[in-house]
Amino acid sequence: MPIISVLSLKGGVGKTSVVLGLAGAAVSRGLASLVIDLDPQGNATSILRTHKTKSTVADVLAHPTRATIEAALTPCDWEVGPGEVDVLAGHSNVIRFDSWTGQAFRPKLAKALQQLDGYDLVLIDCPPSLGALTREALAASDLALVVTTPSYFGAQGVERAVEEIKEIQRTVNPDLTFAGIVVNRVRSVAEEHQYRSDELGTIYGKSALLKPFIPDRIAVAQAEGYGQPVGMVKTAGGREVADIFQGYLNQLLRK
Repeated sequence: MPIISVLSLKGGVGKTSVVLGLAGAAVSRGLASLVIDLDPQGNATSILRTHKTKSTVADVLAHPTRATIEAALTPCDWEVGPGEVDVLAGHSNVIRFDSWTGQAFRPKLAKALQQLDGYDLVLIDCPPSLGALTREALAASDLALVVTTPSYFGAQGVERAVEEIKEIQRTVNPDLTFAGIVVNRVRSVAEEHQYRSDELGTIYGKSALLKPFIPDRIAVAQAEGYGQPVGMVKTAGGREVADIFQGYLNQLLRK
């Protein structure tokens, strides 16, 4: 059950879109996946059109027991098969666990997930900030995937995210692997996008960048508006992006 944290320390780069894209790729090939929504905004929970639960991820962090995590699980309304996607429902109250108290870090999410089985893949949608919630996700994960856009501030976010991954590897989770960087919303005709993409390859190595980059396609926004995987958008853009996520999933499952 590989656990993948999808993170970015800058908002607006499409982190949740990447989580949903990977979940859609997994369900289309028959995998049982779990999406954990650690973002206080709860966008993944909303887009997946989850059912009402007795508890949420905030309760799981407060009481990381098997009973609490099972009460927070819900199926989503993606009827695409042959796989399935469950959600560990997010809630705005989870923000209270994001503050740094100065005390020794004792991961709670990792403890809860040790009591969970039956899934082929777990995807964690992290908040777009460097706080205790992102640390909780990384401490529980096997792989850390960084999402960015080809921009100056996006590149800064990658630098901070990679530093945090290294810190968690050193102090809490030595089994955590840096899975690479997803460059999202790329416009092939924009010189700035090409420059920033090349810059990321120079700094982190071209092999660290998942290929191909995700192009800026309206199909992604349409899929989120419909509450469906992007592969269900029957346009050339929808098929293109869905194929890219299938390739990404292949790469991640081999790591």
